Amino acid sequence: MVVKQGTTVRNIRLDRENAEYIEGKVGAQHIVIITKYIKRV
Repeated sequence: MVVKQGTTVRNIRLDRENAEYIEGKVGAQHIVIITKYIKRV
């Protein structure tokens, strides 16, 4: 899934098994975000 910049991700939490993944929810879908593609603001 490719989402546009500025998309709101809710219920963000770290993946217990892999430190490079962040789990979250966009709308009704659960997604996994790879940390190398995000920027901390």
